[in-house]
Amino acid sequence: MQYRERRNLSDIFKYTTIGGKDADSGAAKGRLALGIGVFDGVHLGHRVIVDELCRIARAAGVIPAAMTFHPHPRAVLRPEEPPILLVPLSERIRLLRAAGAERVLVVDFTPEFACLEPEEFLNRLLGCGGFALAGICVGEHWRFGRCGRGNRTLLKEYALRRGLSFSACPELLLDGEVVSSSAIRRAVASGRLEHAARLLGRPYRLVGRVEYGYGAASGRLDCPTANVSFSAGVLPPDGVYAVAAWCGGKCYPAAANVGFGPTFGWAQAKRRLEVHLLDFSGDLYGSEIGVEFLSYLREERTFPDPEALKAQIGCDLIRIRDFFAKHIEQRGA
Repeated sequence: MQYRERRNLSDIFKYTTIGGKDADSGAAKGRLALGIGVFDGVHLGHRVIVDELCRIARAAGVIPAAMTFHPHPRAVLRPEEPPILLVPLSERIRLLRAAGAERVLVVDFTPEFACLEPEEFLNRLLGCGGFALAGICVGEHWRFGRCGRGNRTLLKEYALRRGLSFSACPELLLDGEVVSSSAIRRAVASGRLEHAARLLGRPYRLVGRVEYGYGAASGRLDCPTANVSFSAGVLPPDGVYAVAAWCGGKCYPAAANVGFGPTFGWAQAKRRLEVHLLDFSGDLYGSEIGVEFLSYLREERTFPDPEALKAQIGCDLIRIRDFFAKHIEQRGA
């Protein structure tokens, strides 16, 4: 994802993403409908907002644009308790564009910005002169301005005074539960991956970079793994999983291990995510990789020796190949 700085607009806009469509469309002239929110994870609840945004944009003949904030407002307002995000900023932007936002504006959220009174907050946010607004869409519980004093009522009045379309989307409920980023984090941490996928509308995915590990998987187990370091997201419970690994625009069937690698008894071992891509050859160090958790296979165990672990890994890989073969058959049916 490429970012282009927009210092000429306003110091609050740190980044904006420009896609191929924008260069030849009304967005280049600043004609936008805005969907505003943090959108962490871009789950089904967020998709409701983006869908409504696209409806407003179509009705007005303008470009649907999502406006998000970085860092997360809670990380600025309560730095001692920063939120655990589901996805990094680059993935959030990718998901918003995939959902239908043709432009994504990223607001640089600062302590000074957070202290603005609601009306001034909106004037700074929406009246910088870099784009002409046709409509605004938010979640019905979105709050803004100093101490969260701004609400949908104030925003609706702001929109009416300026002749803008306005919509506040209600929270999405699935089986009586509000679809939220926190609910998804809880589901993943407790191993309820199918439930998390249902709230997301897609498999749960961790995105990170491949870094050097202990080297045991390649040297002693003949099963090279990518050690994935990630800045956002939560790990599911320790164990072995069938996963889809995305790298360089391609998807590979893969095995993932979450845990400490207890068989080798490393001192000061930390909990980590290791991924073995089936039928892959090449150097992944430093590459960004996305890991989609599809199915839990077994718990992480301590084996009597590396040979026993190697034999178990062989069985795990057979099960994973069978899983993907059946998955492909079901999709083709």
